[in-house]
Amino acid sequence: MGTLQLVTVLWAQVLLPASWASSFEQKFTGTLDCQVEATRPYLNFGFRFQAGYYFTASLKQFFGPGHRLNVVARVTPQGGEPVYLGQGFDLPPVPKTNQVIEVSGGYLLGEGEYQVDWLLFDERTRACRKSWKTKVARSGADKKVVLAIPPHTVTEFSLAGLQPQRYEGKSGGPLTVLLNAAPLSPRRMRLRASDEMLLVGALSSLLERLGDRPVKLVVFNLDQRTQLYQRENFRPDRLHEVGQAINQLELGMVDYAVLKSPKGHIDFLAELLNREATAETVVLLGPTTRYFEKMPAEKLEKGSARIFNLQFLPFFRYGTPFPDILDSAVRRRKGKSMLLRTPADFAKAIAAL
Repeated sequence: MGTLQLVTVLWAQVLLPASWASSFEQKFTGTLDCQVEATRPYLNFGFRFQAGYYFTASLKQFFGPGHRLNVVARVTPQGGEPVYLGQGFDLPPVPKTNQVIEVSGGYLLGEGEYQVDWLLFDERTRACRKSWKTKVARSGADKKVVLAIPPHTVTEFSLAGLQPQRYEGKSGGPLTVLLNAAPLSPRRMRLRASDEMLLVGALSSLLERLGDRPVKLVVFNLDQRTQLYQRENFRPDRLHEVGQAINQLELGMVDYAVLKSPKGHIDFLAELLNREATAETVVLLGPTTRYFEKMPAEKLEKGSARIFNLQFLPFFRYGTPFPDILDSAVRRRKGKSMLLRTPADFAKAIAAL
């Protein structure tokens, strides 16, 4: 049995007005055949717990054109008011098939206990329901991590409606953040919604914890050798602009000029770092890359900047990876590289800045 994958996962889940409460009370004329599984909450690199669900449904019941699916999740904190999140999408015309559709959705939670009521319905008022309870709590090394979301809080991945957290951080001078917009796994040629969420969430937490200081943000991609976004005096309320810039990245389409220069990523990275040679502190943030050359010493100008390279590693990549081009460039500048496998590692790295 094949599977039809729809790109409507994770990022498409949005906060809905309370009027969606009526969805759970309306009368449905039929039943949809679907299987729903809750995903276990886990602490992400944005220091927020990520939870959600995925469901599968047979496409036989959606034969022909004009079908639309709507998903609503009512998440109620213990002792609090319910929050509604959802997503809706139109199915392409469905032929006679034995395939199934798989769709996942998610949201962010603070510590606490939650009741989740989940509803899927279509344009013919057929429905599928499920309810479950979720308990969110830190464990192990994560107990030492200060969370970036208050207890008993529910929000979408874009952090809509969530006020930035304020921390008693060390005061400091200007900071330049170079955000490497790339897939978490170097083998992938496409950014997933989860990659975007990791990057934006981690950037948010980094800015929140480094205190109120001037920040210059540059978002770049080494494969395309392009700068996606730049802003002086960047503030957390502009995080949506970063998400929009990353969304526009098409890694499957490569400019001919890039193909003509197989080592051009070295020059691109050197130019990026040379522009910040006199900055006070520079932080490279993002995944490890697929490039393992050493940065030629003559490519880098002498500079006074303190430079840190914070690199995320997928949990499924065991052992210590080979140093990549980012690590080599940072070491050439007498900087420090830190590999981050867990949120606790990220919290330690921020403290070291």
